[in-house]
Amino acid sequence: MPTLYDVVRDFSHTWPDKLAVLTEQDGHRSFRELAAHGGALAHQFQTRFGLGLGDRACIWMQNRPEYIECQLGMQAIGLAGVPINPEWTDPELDFVLHHSRCRLVFAEAERAERAVALTADMDMVEAVVSVDEPVDGALLLADLIGEAPEGAGLDLPPVDGFVEGNVLYTSGTTTGRPKAVPMSPELFAGGAVPYEEMFGLSHTDRSLVVTPLFHGNAMGGAMSALSRGASVIMQRKFSASRFWALVDLYRPTYFLTLVPIINILMAQPPGPHEKSHSLRVMIPLGCAPIIEQIEERYGVPCMDWYGMTEAGSGTYTRLDEPRRPGSVGKPFEGSVLRIFLPDGSEAPTGETGEICFLRSTIGFNGYIEDPEATEAATSGDWFRTGDLGYVDDDGYLYFVDRQKDIVRRGGENLSTIEVETALRTHPAVGDIAVVARPDPVLGETVAAFIVVADGFDLPTEDDLRAHTEGTLAPYKVPTTIQPIDELPRTGNGKVEKFRLRQRFS
Repeated sequence: MPTLYDVVRDFSHTWPDKLAVLTEQDGHRSFRELAAHGGALAHQFQTRFGLGLGDRACIWMQNRPEYIECQLGMQAIGLAGVPINPEWTDPELDFVLHHSRCRLVFAEAERAERAVALTADMDMVEAVVSVDEPVDGALLLADLIGEAPEGAGLDLPPVDGFVEGNVLYTSGTTTGRPKAVPMSPELFAGGAVPYEEMFGLSHTDRSLVVTPLFHGNAMGGAMSALSRGASVIMQRKFSASRFWALVDLYRPTYFLTLVPIINILMAQPPGPHEKSHSLRVMIPLGCAPIIEQIEERYGVPCMDWYGMTEAGSGTYTRLDEPRRPGSVGKPFEGSVLRIFLPDGSEAPTGETGEICFLRSTIGFNGYIEDPEATEAATSGDWFRTGDLGYVDDDGYLYFVDRQKDIVRRGGENLSTIEVETALRTHPAVGDIAVVARPDPVLGETVAAFIVVADGFDLPTEDDLRAHTEGTLAPYKVPTTIQPIDELPRTGNGKVEKFRLRQRFS
């Protein structure tokens, strides 16, 4: 199977001067430059460091063209990339370096300095490479590329036995400790996701990437484009105030994103470019409850998509089919989904249970060096997502909530997402997270942590009840309402609800 490097190398002959990747602060690369730099790095990985199939290298930086160059060089020889959250602390990086046994670390100067100090006594780490400025004790990426012979790597043979394209570390939203998920190189080359079928992706498109590339969603947005000869437009770091100006300047045509990014954009005052833009489709992962509001505000069709690192691409909604309110679509071709009840039986149509995927269809073979977590996440041939949902008569999936986030109030199970969706439209709510609070009588009650919007006071229970009258049953309205300056989030933008629940323990 060709790697993404092979695909980009082919495009470098077809469209050598075409824009491949760009960030405003860090310049751009053509397909010819991208292939040449990736090939030079592949040559250096092999000849200078003796690395190859099965070895791993960490990428610890924000979105920039060098990120993609490093990934391509790794893909070219079967070296697995380990993308790291650029906001992680030294102890978090230390954990990943030891756990993944990375041989190289690529980082911007400010992080490269920390990596040099952190890896001084790690024999397994061959070198730290600064991607932008010289750093004592580190190599410079430009030197590595420049010292390779001209045309190095451009005639590399296909990689045999390449099974670990990247190793992605999960957010650790339930335990606080990340788990390592090996990702197939087929995902990078675009062979595992039918983007043409989803929204007609072609070489004429431009992908907008604003979420960090260490996240699978952002990586999918970038690699899907490159795998089809399309271009990638990136923000080094997401800026809501700069977002629509970036769209107006560089004219992207599609946008994969996550709920937190959409929530931040939706909270901004309306701007002049919101509807007079180039986007022809938005793919906001996990936004099914508010997808019609997104479409109305921005005047662009939206596709929802349900998935996770372990399950890859789970389900999606088609643009050419009637909207089913609240649904996150049907499984991708080749994926098999089932809903199971706590007793292990398959749930009848319309009944809520745990969303599970057949492991052979999603390629999940377990977490790296974590048999306990693997056992907890699997049941025979099935991967257990830990999410609750149900399917209708036609096989469309409806996401309800994370199992751990469900509020069990008396005899009722309440979805925190349903409550958040209803309350987020209150003008005083800038951001919100709903969790369960222990209760001696009811077992649990509904608690809301609210970031108060500028110019407003913290809403009361009566305020929220009046706002949701007719849309939210009274017993679902939070009885505990606490102000919070900022919700605790992972680097992916997911709210760490376990940290909020801990406040009540």
